[in-house]
Order: sequence, then structure tokens, then C-alpha cells
Amino acid sequence: MDGIRGSEQPPVYHERDPAGAGADAADPDRAGTARLFMLVQEDTDDNDVPVRDVVAYGMALPGGHVLTVHPSGRGISNWRSPESASRRLDSELVWLR
Repeated sequence: MDGIRGSEQPPVYHERDPAGAGADAADPDRAGTARLFMLVQEDTDDNDVPVRDVVAYGMALPGGHVLTVHPSGRGISNWRSPESASRRLDSELVWLR
């Protein structure tokens, strides 16, 4: 790697955004990090046994971006919030740790 020198540009430091979608007031250590969640619907089968199906997997990113993907991997959706996705898909929001 002869002849390679460091960049002449100064480093850029990105400030953590504690108010972003990745922030959690109950867990300040997670501020500024992506959070994973599932959207789940509950129904009963023919024998009245509760069955839970995953409707989507999601990620709440710092800065407010929220994405979900169908369990099959087909289709990615953008949302205003995880709660908004949960309401629109008539599902329960389950945070993953």
C-alpha cells in the first residue's frame, strides 16, 4: 500500500439524535440506535387454539425512518412510526431486544 496517504479532509462526527425514532424514553442507552420489531396478528384455528402470525418485520431508525418487510421478503414499506404501521396493518407491535 505504498503511496497511500490519509485524507486531507477533516473527520465528520455525527451527533446522536436522542429524539429520533430509535430513541426510547424508558431506555436512554438505546438513544440513536436502530430498534427492531415485529408486527403480529392473533387469530384462532379451527379448534379455537390461538395462532399468532408475523405480518411484518420492522426497523425504527434514528431520525424517524421506519421500514417494514413482509416475512416472505417481498415488499418493503415506509411508515411514519412503528405504531402507525401497527394500526394500519391491524396488528400488535412487539419490540425485539
